[in-house]
Amino acid sequence: MCGFVGLLGNKNNWLGRKLISTELDRMSKVIIERGPDNYQKYISDEEMLGLAFRRLSILDLSISAKQPMLARSKNWLIVFNGEIYNFKEIRNIVNNNKDFWKTKSDSEVVVECIDKFGFEKTIFHLNGMFSIAAYCFSKKELWLCRDRFGEKPLYYSKSQKNGFYFASEIKSFMSSNIFSKDLSPTAITNFLRYGYVPERLSILKNTYKLAPGSLLRLDKSGNIKIKKYWDTYQEFENINRKQFNLGLVETENKLKSLIDKSVKSRTISDVPVGAFLSGGIDSSNIVLSLVEQGLNVETFSVGFEDKKTNELLYANKVADILNVKHNQIIIDENICKAEIENVVAAYDEPFSDPSQIPTFILSKFARKKIKVALSGDGADELFGGYPRYYKLPNNWLKISRYPKFLKKILLQISFSLGRNHNKISSVIGKKFRKLGNESLENLHCDEMSRWRPDENLYDYKKLGDTNFDYIRDEKFNVSDFRYLTLRDLNTYLPSCLLVKIDRASMANSLEVRNPFLDHELVKFVFSLPDDYIFFKSQSKALLKRRLSKHIPSNILNREKQGFEPPLDLWLRTGLREWMNDLISTEDGYLDNNYIKSISERFMKGEKKLTYKLWTIIMFKAWINSFSARKKVVF
Repeated sequence: MCGFVGLLGNKNNWLGRKLISTELDRMSKVIIERGPDNYQKYISDEEMLGLAFRRLSILDLSISAKQPMLARSKNWLIVFNGEIYNFKEIRNIVNNNKDFWKTKSDSEVVVECIDKFGFEKTIFHLNGMFSIAAYCFSKKELWLCRDRFGEKPLYYSKSQKNGFYFASEIKSFMSSNIFSKDLSPTAITNFLRYGYVPERLSILKNTYKLAPGSLLRLDKSGNIKIKKYWDTYQEFENINRKQFNLGLVETENKLKSLIDKSVKSRTISDVPVGAFLSGGIDSSNIVLSLVEQGLNVETFSVGFEDKKTNELLYANKVADILNVKHNQIIIDENICKAEIENVVAAYDEPFSDPSQIPTFILSKFARKKIKVALSGDGADELFGGYPRYYKLPNNWLKISRYPKFLKKILLQISFSLGRNHNKISSVIGKKFRKLGNESLENLHCDEMSRWRPDENLYDYKKLGDTNFDYIRDEKFNVSDFRYLTLRDLNTYLPSCLLVKIDRASMANSLEVRNPFLDHELVKFVFSLPDDYIFFKSQSKALLKRRLSKHIPSNILNREKQGFEPPLDLWLRTGLREWMNDLISTEDGYLDNNYIKSISERFMKGEKKLTYKLWTIIMFKAWINSFSARKKVVF
């Protein structure tokens, strides 16, 4: 796990070795937490190429595994962030002569595989989480790629003035003295709607995230071609259309085998490994798998003084039952207040999932003992864990029967009510907006929204150009319930959840691995019929059945509890002064009088405004941070 930056210029914008070296140093300094163990650069005036790499040493801790790494043939050069879990198998395919290999790292396997089989073919066979940049000297081509589900980030930008820039985090671009740093109104609008900047957008104009499961090729003429090597919707359609012949017991055994294989592969490390444990279905399955395979690791949990949001009781019970050494930290308003500026700084784009606070603090706490942690991200999306997967299809079944003219009128009324900016209008407007939705996709977008378009916080005409735009084809034979899980795999998971865990953990130099996102495991889950995912009116039935032999039913069948801190309490206490300072500051984008009225309504007891207010607060906090970064010269 690491971080990298790079740029490829041309004769019109190449500044020469000395200035490029300074530029790379500046851009990589701001991501030092991603890789504090080693720093290396590669600069070529002939190729007009510059690469810089910050290393967090996980596999083969020796200096020989440093990057940028050159293939033996000297035809390919790579920088690589992440882990390849099947690298040992690939190494034997590339060359089974032990004397061929200079290191024990997966990085060397990747570059030599690319050299032997080509970039595209190599990426297709990688099992892992990764973002990779590779340069081919003979063809003068630069390739970028990103893992199938977006576990590892990768940004890029191309302009005549700057050339082609790419980096693990967008803060590298912001620290540049050369790169243009204009904010994107489209990205800001989408952030205000969802609470994060969805793929493919970034917060900067003309700068983009490479989509999960994608390859980018920049040829010697400067032409960009992007190609998908993994498409979640297409993969599901291809797999699920085939007849499923396994019985329930056989399915359970197969699933157990795949989870165990994935978990075991994600413990390969030359540094200490642990696991996050909330006491929920997902993390408990991972810890159970570790224990049953004799892979004894320590577990880590975070809790809150507020009993309504505290899951520590369940985490402790599971840890006791499975007999693992458990570590926990309890966050109160004072800890939150002390860490809030660090939390803001960890995110290179505006981000407002409140669980970013405990995730950051948990990562910092765990890092004192371990360097790698296993997490349960992805299980909810795969196994139907969110209530919306059952609620929205039922709503849509009713709404879809309404005539189009009536829906149009209801939508118009919702926008009119939204302009009033008061509680009653908001409640009625939300109801009308819901009934006026013209598709299940629109209903899902509203469900995922912090601020709906009809609430008039932003210009809704600037929405779009994101992964939420996908509309399923009529030929796509999938149930509404299952379709929504796929939409979340393609939107909410990469744009929110994986961003949260990546930035929070890497800000503390901790690598987090997600066993449920092994693509072979995902493909098997895609093959399952709906009634195996939602079995006897129970979500995550297969995961619960495995746990049922060990964990009491009162833990297994308790109501789903999100990883949510007592944010409303903190905003009224420890974070109140910080919040008020931000709200009183003009940001140049939002109507401050309206924002102050939202804050006042929240303080008077409108708890439902908590997440809406948090989105605004984190936007203002990020804008302050961005303004400060623009002035910094290292």
